[in-house]
Amino acid sequence: MKSILVMGGSDFVGSTLAKYLIKCGYDVDILTRGKKLVKYKGLNKHILCDRKVREDMEKYLKGSSYEYIFDMTAYSKEDIKNLIDFIDVKSLKKYIVLSSGAVYKDSSKSAKEDHEKGENNHWGKYGLDKKETEDFVINSDIPYIIIRPTYIYGPNNNFYREYYFFDRILHNKKIPVPQGKDVVNQFIYIEDLVKVLESLIHTNKVREAYNVTNPQLISWNELIETCGFVVGKLPIIKYVDINKVKFEERKYFPFRNIDYKLDIDKLIEHGLYIPNILLHEGLQKTYEWYSIKKPKIYDGKMDKVEDIINII
Repeated sequence: MKSILVMGGSDFVGSTLAKYLIKCGYDVDILTRGKKLVKYKGLNKHILCDRKVREDMEKYLKGSSYEYIFDMTAYSKEDIKNLIDFIDVKSLKKYIVLSSGAVYKDSSKSAKEDHEKGENNHWGKYGLDKKETEDFVINSDIPYIIIRPTYIYGPNNNFYREYYFFDRILHNKKIPVPQGKDVVNQFIYIEDLVKVLESLIHTNKVREAYNVTNPQLISWNELIETCGFVVGKLPIIKYVDINKVKFEERKYFPFRNIDYKLDIDKLIEHGLYIPNILLHEGLQKTYEWYSIKKPKIYDGKMDKVEDIINII
């Protein structure tokens, strides 16, 4: 049985991945800070530790041996260093790091994996930190694979995105949508993402980076109207002229108002799992979960929604 460590395991991506790996029959440990309950079963071990505290990582991981590590919570080179300095690297077959398409200087032109990375004003420090994390891994000797997804959605999402639309549609509330330029984005359903991650175990490829997304190009209108379709109610869309309104779009909208597109030809060419859940199916599954769980989350950046509605 393959030994696996998932860095994370209580939040959206980490928990979904850990549960899927357990279902596939792997021997799975997770490492979390313990701030959220882990309600699923089948784990070999749950390590309670803050990866940013180097002394604790040494205490709990020194000499640990894993064939595969899925690092879902690396946001700095120190995060990586605090892990790989204490595990038995010789036994490691693959170190799989969740990065982001935000590392590219421009992701509006279906960026390929060799597209130039660097500062992107739209993503700011987040993109630069992810790039720095990637660079540290790439310059190491470990057998890495880097994954760069677009927007991830689905049950248990900790970002207030699709749930925001569901909430407003259900309660007949207006949805302010930035207008002034044509924007298209790509999304990946969480189930597809974890299947891509699991497929990396079976490839002989290492020291590679892969873009990961569903190739569907989706406009804001298509996204919101599909949310309305699965809810069974017509969304009330109110357009905001970005050239006339002083508020930045993220103050009233859950996404950056930019194109976000990645090329996945390399993923296909290397024989990895190809995301195939289209937006309608993914949102339908998400809404079914949402209807049962009724999650209560919010986006602190979206503090001008009602102000915008009052002036449009």
